[in-house]
Amino acid sequence: MKPKKETKTQTKKLPIIELLCVITQKNKGEKVIKILNALNVNLQILSLAHGTADNTLQDYFAIDVGEKDIIFALIKIKHREKIMKLINENLELDKKNTGLAFTIPIKSAMYSVLSQMGFELE
Repeated sequence: MKPKKETKTQTKKLPIIELLCVITQKNKGEKVIKILNALNVNLQILSLAHGTADNTLQDYFAIDVGEKDIIFALIKIKHREKIMKLINENLELDKKNTGLAFTIPIKSAMYSVLSQMGFELE
């Protein structure tokens, strides 16, 4: 009887992702979508929104409460700095009342399930 050959399982790496949120002036969301498309970010949602911040928050964040575009996208954490830099430069988010961009880490129970299936986080 021949001994069984050990099969070497190849570990597949999963990227760590974050949720990108960009709130900007109405009709500026398309710029963000173009940037994300150029960087091969495949999952993005553009929605219309209306600001509801009170005066104190408006002053603190230097935002206007009129009509807004809000963009949500799933991005790889390793590309976060490049994406944020491009968005900030193209939308001039350092200027008053132009919007803001931030990311939220996504941690999921799914990662532990996938790691048990042989996947590994990057």
